[in-house]
Amino acid sequence: MMVDVDGVKRRLESVRERIESACTRAGRSVESVTLIAVTKTQPVEMLQALIDCGVTDLGENRVSEILDKTPFLQGEFTMHLIGHLQTNKVARVLPFVQMVQSVDRDRLIEYIERYVPPETRLPVLVEVNTTGEPSKHGCLPDDCRKIMERVAMSNKLVPAGLMTIGPLGAEEKQTREAFSLLRTLAERNSDIVARPHLSMGMSGDFEWAIEEGATMVRIGSILCGVRN
Repeated sequence: MMVDVDGVKRRLESVRERIESACTRAGRSVESVTLIAVTKTQPVEMLQALIDCGVTDLGENRVSEILDKTPFLQGEFTMHLIGHLQTNKVARVLPFVQMVQSVDRDRLIEYIERYVPPETRLPVLVEVNTTGEPSKHGCLPDDCRKIMERVAMSNKLVPAGLMTIGPLGAEEKQTREAFSLLRTLAERNSDIVARPHLSMGMSGDFEWAIEEGATMVRIGSILCGVRN
């Protein structure tokens, strides 16, 4: 498949400008925010174009897509698993990811520990359902500390912070409240992770997320040229 590389460059520049503007409004350094290009349903050629344009962090929702695409990519990049992870897929996907952002239960932690390669410690984020929507994965806010403590006890995992998904199509106030809650949870548990990553914000709300403290934003549709 042919990819419009010039189009990728333009969209990437636009996204980076918006990240910089949001950081300026929040009084933060642009270096404090990592752009994760979310490439679900995108072909290998799109991922490679993003890498060639300087994107160093890619995010995929599905294990099958990570397995199908990652072996064909060239260059330096970090692959983040950002979608729900079933225990029966842990063994297959771990060799291809450098961070799992969707840890939300003890049983999953046990499986990840079982299959992490020897002499490796895998950074993970605890996913929190900050909106209360039953359709979303993630632990309850009240269970966040327990899961963070469990990760911190592991000799295979590194507790790197928290992740959440904002309310789909919600107004600014409700969206900011979800992001603010994640930041508050991180602050309450700073004894476990002193400088946590906060992975929150997608194409429709990443600027609000940055203003609420996001250190990672997961951008897909507006970066890859997909119409919602």
